[in-house]
Amino acid sequence: MAEPLLVTGSYVVQKAHELENSPLDMAIAGMEGAATRFSIDAISDAKTRTSYMNNIKRMSIQTKEEVAAGKLTAREGAEFCQEMRNRILEEHRKFTSAQGVAYAERKKKLPPTLQETLDKYALRTAQVEYAQLTPEQKSKVYYEILDAAGRDNAPVTRGTKQLRIMGKVGLLVTATFAVYEIMNADNKVKETARQGIIIGGGAAGGSLAGLGVSAFCGPGALACAVAIVLAGSIVGGIAGSAVADSFDEELEEFSKWDVQ
Repeated sequence: MAEPLLVTGSYVVQKAHELENSPLDMAIAGMEGAATRFSIDAISDAKTRTSYMNNIKRMSIQTKEEVAAGKLTAREGAEFCQEMRNRILEEHRKFTSAQGVAYAERKKKLPPTLQETLDKYALRTAQVEYAQLTPEQKSKVYYEILDAAGRDNAPVTRGTKQLRIMGKVGLLVTATFAVYEIMNADNKVKETARQGIIIGGGAAGGSLAGLGVSAFCGPGALACAVAIVLAGSIVGGIAGSAVADSFDEELEEFSKWDVQ
């Protein structure tokens, strides 16, 4: 039987391996992406809410002028206001973020019908349903609807304004992190491009995830909508970081170009 081969010598038993993407870097990239997406959405939703309020107020004023001029009856004006407010609401929801739509649907899943609105104000003014009102009482209900068509929902509007402020603060925080990374980088031009890719990736990831919220979560599911957009934003930010790292040599070369 042959003797076993014995090999002697010194061996490296410990070796440090540098991670291409550290968990901390990935966490920061995900946070930047998510913060950017939600900040953009908060500012955009606030502007959309302002546009909605301005449009329904203008519509209400014009309709009341038509009624006062005798061009429309009070009932026709109430019907028109009801239809137009619902239509304006539907159109503005198209420009609202996924989580913003979920919040709105939780408050009001479907716009009220004319009959529901008539009954609502009949109960408010005379404590009976619309069908039981006298002609004078019905006329009062029509004018109540005309006035309410352009009325602001104060709690919602205050919340929207607060979101706009939070959105701007969120962008400042994201910018602060990005500037910190840039100022501490050896190659600042390269790091600026990298931060742009990360932030853009997070914003795009959250936007794409928002497209599937309605089908995945259903109407009015605010927590689900926020979770989906948040996950998409984080994944997008991390993906952006990975893409930036994969183009490391290209970004290095780009930083040497004198682009004005």
